[in-house]
Amino acid sequence: MEKGRAMKELVRVVIERWSNAWRDVLASSVAGAIAWVIAQKLFGHPYPIFAAIVALICLAPGLPSHARQAMGLLVGVGTGIPIGELALTLGGDLPVLSGSVATFIAMMFASSFGLGPVVPIQAGVSVILVLVMGPMTAGYVRLLDSCVGIVVALLFSQLLVTPDPVGMVKQAAAKLLRELAAAFSASADALERADTAAAQAAMDKFSAAHDSLNALASSLDWACRAARWSLRGRFSAAEIRELAARYDRRSIRIYASGLLFGEALANALRKNESPAPPRLKERVREAARLCEALSSGKVPESLVPPVDIPLENLPQSWRICVDRLAAAEDALRAFASTGPEDQS
Repeated sequence: MEKGRAMKELVRVVIERWSNAWRDVLASSVAGAIAWVIAQKLFGHPYPIFAAIVALICLAPGLPSHARQAMGLLVGVGTGIPIGELALTLGGDLPVLSGSVATFIAMMFASSFGLGPVVPIQAGVSVILVLVMGPMTAGYVRLLDSCVGIVVALLFSQLLVTPDPVGMVKQAAAKLLRELAAAFSASADALERADTAAAQAAMDKFSAAHDSLNALASSLDWACRAARWSLRGRFSAAEIRELAARYDRRSIRIYASGLLFGEALANALRKNESPAPPRLKERVREAARLCEALSSGKVPESLVPPVDIPLENLPQSWRICVDRLAAAEDALRAFASTGPEDQS
């Protein structure tokens, strides 16, 4: 049984990784082939392997910024090649020692740019390739091929296959709000039936929305990077900043207040100190409707104040439940008051 669950979890993780990586893998594969053909036609290089390799490196999956990777790779190659050729000229009788010293110098010099690990790595690799393969193969010929690969990679990453950062953020926010709407609706059903098990299931729905909250945070982080490092992101930079200001902390507040309400409701029904306040179910359903409306961009022009629930004579468990619902309602209203936006 345990092995079966572990295998299912492994398969799920692998499929999720494939889902996240396949676009970049496809783009890098196609870009590598295009870079190879362009370098052959443009410079007459019979085997422009470095053009294809550079395109693959720049578009590899998992990179926070393809543009930054391309810039760093170009700086690293441009730093390492002249140092390698100088070491080849001054090599003397100890080529291994001179190569080691040249690699050290190239990597230290490349580290001063502060552009990420790819810069010193490529600087060191360039020195070694020049020393081993010679400048006619790994010198400025490689630099030309690398430039072709970088240009093709930038064309893909900046224009052809760059996801819409605004759309990604809005879709992630809509998914979170839909899941919270389902949790509030399940809570209202549990109240209607006074069902403790159903209330616990509703609380589990609130808790499960944490994955969507994380996905929204990841989308915001990616969109903010795209606004700096991709052409499409730069065009949407102002809207991305607005979305970040709207979703960043407010989404956490909505999720946390909903989860706290779900816990309070499950606790109140479990204690069964008294029947639920008669208007509580109506307010919970209204919270569900508001979440659903926000998820589709249909923000009400005027928000109806929640029906009042007198707290006198209520047991402590139900008072806490009403207070937690009020906090969730305040969070939703604060979110809605930032202005209607198309969530589609």
